[in-house]
Order: sequence, then C-alpha cells, then structure tokens
Amino acid sequence: MAKGDDALARKKNKSNRKKMNRKNDSAAVSSRIAAIIAAKKRRRTGKRSMCQGMCFSLPTPQDPFNEKLGKVDIAKNKNKKKTVKSRDALSLNKSSLKMIGGPPKFLTLCLTEIESTFHNLDKPLFTSAWGIEFWKSFHSGKDVVETSGTSYSLEQIAWIVSTATDAISTREKDDDNPLSNSPFLLYLVPSQSKAAQVRSVCKALKRLGVHAVSLHNGAELDHQISGLKSLEPEFLVSTPERLLEIVALKGVDISGVSLLVIDELGSLCASGYLDAVKSIKQAISSEHRSIVFNDSFSASYIPAVQSLLGRSVNRLSLSDSVASQASCIIQTVNVCASEKKKLQKFSEVLDSASSRGIYIVAKEESFRKLSALLKLKGLTVVLVNSESTIIPAITKRGGQLAYLIDIEQFDSTEMKNFETVLLPDFVPSFQTYVEILTSMARDSVRGVLHSFVTEEEDVSGLAGSLVNVLEDCGQCVPDSWRNMSASMSD
Repeated sequence: MAKGDDALARKKNKSNRKKMNRKNDSAAVSSRIAAIIAAKKRRRTGKRSMCQGMCFSLPTPQDPFNEKLGKVDIAKNKNKKKTVKSRDALSLNKSSLKMIGGPPKFLTLCLTEIESTFHNLDKPLFTSAWGIEFWKSFHSGKDVVETSGTSYSLEQIAWIVSTATDAISTREKDDDNPLSNSPFLLYLVPSQSKAAQVRSVCKALKRLGVHAVSLHNGAELDHQISGLKSLEPEFLVSTPERLLEIVALKGVDISGVSLLVIDELGSLCASGYLDAVKSIKQAISSEHRSIVFNDSFSASYIPAVQSLLGRSVNRLSLSDSVASQASCIIQTVNVCASEKKKLQKFSEVLDSASSRGIYIVAKEESFRKLSALLKLKGLTVVLVNSESTIIPAITKRGGQLAYLIDIEQFDSTEMKNFETVLLPDFVPSFQTYVEILTSMARDSVRGVLHSFVTEEEDVSGLAGSLVNVLEDCGQCVPDSWRNMSASMSD
C-alpha cells in the first residue's frame, strides 16, 4: 500500500473512533444531563427549542415568546379555526370582521351564540330581513324608528346586541376613536320584567366577554351601584326612573353611550316617563345613535318620537300594514263648507308649512288658480306635468319650493323625500290615497298629509275605507265622515 494511502486510512480511522467515543459518552449520562448538554450546544449556536427559557433575542409584540426565531413563516395564509371563550374575542383582526355583501363574521358568531342559548326559534337569526336592514342602518349613522306597533321581539334584540358587540370589537382596534368608560349600549324599558327579558338575551354573549347589567326598582340601590363600579358593563338595561337615580348619585357615567334603545315609547309616555327619557338622552354628550320602538300608532305620541330622533331616520318594521307604513305621519282631513273656504284653509296650511319642499297633488285644471296663490305666498312653483316648467316666486320665502303634480300622472317613488304633502283636490280613489300615504316621508318622522274636501263633494264611496285607515293610524276622524261611514254600514 502506498504511503499516501496509508496516511489517509489512519486519518479516517481516527475520525471514526472520535465519533464512536462521542456516542458512548452521551449514552453513559442520564437523559437530564444529555438535555443540559444539548441546551448548551444550542446556546452556542444561537438556536433554542420552543420552550427554552433562555434566548439571545428580545421578544416583540408580534412574537412575545420568541417562538418564530430562526423560522421562516411559510404558511401565513393558513386559516386556523378555534373557539374564542374570553374577552379576547372582541379583539379579532379587522380583516376577519368584513364580509363582502353582508355582515362581518364576528356578528355571525354573536348570533350563533344566541341561537345556541334559545332553542325555540322559528328560523335562523341570520336570515332575518329586519336584522340585515338594521345592521345597514346602524352603519349608515342614522337613527332608527321601529313602526311595527308592538314591543321588541327576540329576533330584534338579538340583532341589536350582536351589532353592538361587533361595533365594540371594531372600536377596540381603532386608536383614533377609542371606547369610553361608559356603557356602549343603553336599553331603556318600561318595567322590571322587560329588563329581565332583554338581559337574558345579552347574557348569551357573556362567554364572548360582554357583560350586561339590569337596573330597576325592587333591588337595593347601593347593591346596584357597587355592581356597576366593579363590573363596568358594556350593556346597561334599565328603567328610566332608576337610571336617573343612579346617575344623580354618580353611580354610572352615561355621557359616552354610543347606542340608545328606547323600547315601548307609548307605554313610557302613558306612565309619565317621557321627561325622564328626554333627560337621559340629554345626558349623553357623545355622538350616538338612537332606536325608538313605537308600540302605539296614536298621533298623540308623534311629537315624542320627533323629540327623540334626528331629522333623517330609517324606518324598520316587521309588518307591511298601512298603519305601520304610515306611522309618524300626521293626517288631517279638512272638510270645508265651500270652494272659497277650502281655498282659504289651503292658504292657512301653506303659511304654517316649514319644510323646504311642498308636494301638491291636484287636478291639472286647478294649476292656474293654485300657481297664482303660491306665487303670492312667495314660493317658487315647479309644475310637474307633461312639460315640466318652473315659475319663479315674486318674493322668495326662505328658498321654499312648491311642486305641483297632476294627480293622474304623479309618481309615488319621487315622494319619499317630501315631508309635507297637500291634496287640494281630493283623491279619486282609496288606493291613490294609500299610495300617497305610504310613499311620502320615508326618511323622516315629521310627515304631514293634508286633504281638503267640501261638504258638497260626494265622497260617500271613500268615507268608509278612509275612516278605517284614520282610526287604525290613530288620527282624528271628522264627525261628518264618521257619521257617513256609520250610516253606510247600517
């Protein structure tokens, strides 16, 4: 064997013996000592195991335990499904809160939690058309008036509290608009039993970190105040009088409330709590949204609704009845002795009208007479017929416009933005009246519909149906029409 080959063989054998010695040394020690030796080797190379307590890099907010040290994040887009059982659920990533064409995933999670608590639901909460419209209204920034004429339903409460919870999770991620120390949702109810019903729905979200407290008579005041200070709830369900007592004692701060729900406004007004509700609303200094459940169609409660809601609102209802669609619209039927008296009454109504646009539906042969009167009143007249024309006012009255529309050609879809509608020539049919009534003032609770008719006009064919509509909507019915309707029914 050549000398060079012999030297290489000895070198190789020496290397093999060293490897064998190292293996024998590791096997000779205990597993604990072997782990210590391995840890020392990792520290010398700058590497560490997942649970190693000692490391050579500082933790970061994205990796507080340095578990990503020396690893390449290959699977960034893997979706990991896990059930959230703590308040950390309110801090979900914004990207997971958005769904194309529908509510976010966290809202769906809240609705699912409520469904799992209440097993007697007729249909899944997520299929609620009312709930989807409410969610859209909430994010549009408008107040909401619920015109079903009844109290809340489980479906409605579920969507309200779930939307509020979703809004809390979004606000916690927004550094520019942080949450205040006040409850996010304030739910006013007329009685203790109603408060318990609402809170039972809110309790279904407790495992997601949302806490609700109900305040009402029948419990010790000091106990409720101490509970508020220790828990700091996100949702507060209360009767108006007990809430004012606790606010006066500085037991809770409601100045930063973001969502105010007023349930059964008719019952609250009948019990004498309207002033208390107004005081509570005035105590909320932050920008907030209001929801009013108007459980009565009576026209006497319309001023109360107007005082609690903004100028522009969204209407929601579980019912499609005429009374529901005509809620918060004051209907007045002016029965006059003659045409001259009718024109005089029409002039008085024009003087009292304050809305920027007045929608006047009349017969085309009356346009000349009405245009002359409107110009004298200082209104700019817009004739809407076969050829639309504008007649400027002699003296402008605050920029008010009067739209004269032919009753045979009017388009109900164009009436949604008009709060004041006048009918100087009474409608030819009951269907026309209902179409006008249910098409006007869709974004307002300040609608006014004035109808004018003389005693000589034959409206016997319409009296019965119109009297029923006026009564269903809680409006005043002229005695002559009521008598006419009674005689026809006999």
